[in-house]
Amino acid sequence: MTTDNDRDKDDAQRRYSIDMSWYQEQGRSFTVLASSRLCPTSRKKKTLKTDAALLTALSQCCSKSEGFISPNMPLMEMIFRLFLANGNEPLSLEEIQAGLQEKLRESTDPRDISIPKLRRIVDSDRYYGLRPVPPEDAGKPA
Repeated sequence: MTTDNDRDKDDAQRRYSIDMSWYQEQGRSFTVLASSRLCPTSRKKKTLKTDAALLTALSQCCSKSEGFISPNMPLMEMIFRLFLANGNEPLSLEEIQAGLQEKLRESTDPRDISIPKLRRIVDSDRYYGLRPVPPEDAGKPA
């Protein structure tokens, strides 16, 4: 029999990533969405033509910029940027929570970033393409 505590632990371990195929299925462009998050230095580069090059620039350069992830951003935008900052490696809800706690540490605005709340937010995403990673793929880059 599964208890609420077991379910919470399973939820916390559930891994997510940005599903690039979701953008194609929706007739949307990951490149357009992610490009708008580039820092001024990376915007000047003409070599960011592929999603992989874009993710590399975002994770290795832009994510280091002051304010790339800011406490005044909507929670889903912060979560999306956590994935951009880590090169879209799968993250568990616990890892997302830890990343958010770090960014919200100095904020005076209390926000609910409990595992159940994060799961509801991420599972209801219809804009950023965040999807659960099947358990057999959880260790592979997205």
